[in-house]
Order: sequence, then structure tokens, then C-alpha cells
Amino acid sequence: MSPTKNVSPRERQRRDYLLSSPLGAATRAIHLGQHEAGLDQFPVPALICNSAALLDSVEAGRDMLGNAEGENFAYQRYANPTVSVLEAKFRAIEHCAYSLAVNSGMTACLLVFRALLGAGDHVIVPRGLFYEVIEQLEHETRQRGMTLSVIEAYETAAFQAALRPDTRMIFIEAPTNPAFLDINIAELAKLCMKNAVLLVVDNTFLTPLCQKPLSLGAAVTLYSTTKHINGHGDVMGGMVSTNDPDLFKALKSHRESAGLILDPFSAWLTVRGLRTLALRLKKHADNALAVIAMLNQEFPTLQWRAVWLTRSAQANGIDPSLHTGLIAIVLPSQEAGTIFVSQLQLIRTGTTFGNIESLCYHYGSFARAGGTDLERMGVPRGLVRISVGLEDTDDINADIRRALRLAMPAEASAAGEVSPV
Repeated sequence: MSPTKNVSPRERQRRDYLLSSPLGAATRAIHLGQHEAGLDQFPVPALICNSAALLDSVEAGRDMLGNAEGENFAYQRYANPTVSVLEAKFRAIEHCAYSLAVNSGMTACLLVFRALLGAGDHVIVPRGLFYEVIEQLEHETRQRGMTLSVIEAYETAAFQAALRPDTRMIFIEAPTNPAFLDINIAELAKLCMKNAVLLVVDNTFLTPLCQKPLSLGAAVTLYSTTKHINGHGDVMGGMVSTNDPDLFKALKSHRESAGLILDPFSAWLTVRGLRTLALRLKKHADNALAVIAMLNQEFPTLQWRAVWLTRSAQANGIDPSLHTGLIAIVLPSQEAGTIFVSQLQLIRTGTTFGNIESLCYHYGSFARAGGTDLERMGVPRGLVRISVGLEDTDDINADIRRALRLAMPAEASAAGEVSPV
């Protein structure tokens, strides 16, 4: 399928305008992307599920199958028009050269590790990284002759101290989930470039609208698009982005050979979510700020964490009105956290975040015996992560207020200033 096939002069003019104009993020997410897959004529991107495209001729088949740089729609394992629309829209809002959609966030991690690491390479990660990513890396290093260092601190100096001559990659999540611990991406990127180390940033927490690690110097970003990008809780997916053509070539080659590409229906649903991401983030942020205002007024001794209060300088000019609505409240004990989540009526307990409905997760209640050491990750036993959804603000606050009063009755009427952490 050619991007220029059956395009009217009027549509070609419109395309040129969209590509050359300094459009805002919401406009780019809604309007860009279709032209790159030849789907300009559809206001809603089409769902194209064909496992293979029929070849018009031997010559056309040779052109498509032999074009390593272009979109090979001959077989869905290589590329698909609907997936290409999603990737193009993602590039438009992340302002990057290359994006590759895969079938989950963990697959995005695995793609990066398999495509960009080899025997003898050394990888550094912080302790607060999502524990399943560390487990995945531990397996990779054991099986493939690599080494892994898990460091306990998050300052750039701690990463510098862990560097070795064979260090190939530093992999971070910034901020960490769910502890909201800071890592200075710009500083760390300078260290990595100086030492020829790849900096990979999991940017799921903030999305490319709130933070652009590639613009701060990272080599690769990755996302679980299952979360805010899709936002509706009905699909899984992942995305890997870069500006480096050599890294892209390696990532693309491995995605094709391993068959890791996102399926068309999941891509179509994710496009639907991406088109409303900016609008949803504004409402997520408004509701989260209302929750914080209620906590300050009615539970002044309760600690809470919110990422935008600590990262505005680093996060590429982040606007507090455009955020992901993720907060954490730190109850006095694990028992209080368990009571709190069990008493919520509107807000459901779930392992994910970023949906239109409010969700919470208490790590202390679900920590595996003998498994992850929450304290070493910077996660207090009473910490509850709340993904503030799009419901009416008063309803969200009423549910949290009631559950907090039942979980910590002695503190419910305390006076004084709350101290954010």
C-alpha cells in the first residue's frame, strides 16, 4: 500500500499543511498519522486486519519485500497499516524519528534487551525499577552471558560509581513506580553520552505529552501503552521510540524476526485512546489536584506524593494542568493500607493505572512472601497508589474520605500542615 496512492490534490494540500504547521499535541494526535499508511480519506483510521497483502505483480512484490527501510505490508509480522497509523501518531506527539508498536510493555522491555544487548555487556538499573523488569533482566543476563548491577541510590553520582568499561546500558523508570522517586534524566543522559552508554527510559508514568526523555538526551524510550495511552482498560500494548537510525534498525529487525508486532485490533483501539490523550490528562490532573486539596484540608497529617510537584524543572516544562493524575498516599501502617483499600466503594483495586475509572493498588497487601523488598524500593508498607480517574470529583473525594476515616480514625480530625514527600 502506497502512502501516495489515490490521494486527491485537496488531500495532498491538507497533508502538506499538517506536516509543515506547528500544531499542538492534541491536534497532532487527532489528525496526523493516517497519511503515512495511505489512509488519509478516513476521518477515523481504518481497522485493516489482513494477515498479508496481495501483491499486484512480481515487480511490486520485490519492491515491498526488498525494501528494508519502508513499510513491508506483505505480511503482518513485518508491518500493518493500522499499526503504522498508531506508530506515526506516536512519533508526532513524542517528536521522534522512529516508533515501534509491540504487544505489551514487558515485550517492549524484552525487545530492547534482545536487540541492543549481547554477551559481555553490563547493565545498570536502580532498585526502584518495576520488579518484573529486573526479573526479566536477571533471566537475560544469566542466559546470555551478561552482567547486571542493581544500585540502591538514584543520584547521577550513584550511576557513575557503578559504571564499568563493559557497561552498555542504563535502564531507568523516571519517576519510579509507585514510590515517585526522582532520577534526573538530563544529567544522567550527559553521563551516558560521555561514556558511550545507552540510556533507556521507561516513560509510561508520564506519557510523551508530559515528559520527552529523548529530548533530554535518552537513547531509547519505551511505554506500556496499556496504561494512559490507551486509557480505556481494554487492550494491552507497548511502544519503543528512538531517534537513532542504527538502534531503530536493530529494534525493527528483531521485532520482525521474533513476531513481536502489536496486532491490528489492539492498535486500532490504542489509536482511539491516543486521539483523546491530551483531553483525558487534563481531567485526570484536575481530579487529582482536587483530591490533594481535600487531603490537605481534612487529613493534614497524612503524607502524600504527587509527581508533578517535584519534577517540573526536569520534565521538559511540564504543565501541572496536564498530568497523569497519579498520586500516592502513605498510610501509617500496612494494616491501615489494607483497611483503606477494602473500604473503598467507588474506586476499585487493580494492578494497572491510567484508565478512565479510578483505581488503587496497595503494594503491602499483595507483596509476595519472600519476594520484593518494598522498603529497599522506597515503598512504605502503607503506601497506596491511586490512579485518579475521570469520574465526578465530589464522588472520588467522598469515597477516599470515607475510607480514610475508617482506616485511620485517630488521624481523621488531626490539625496542622500536611507535608508532601
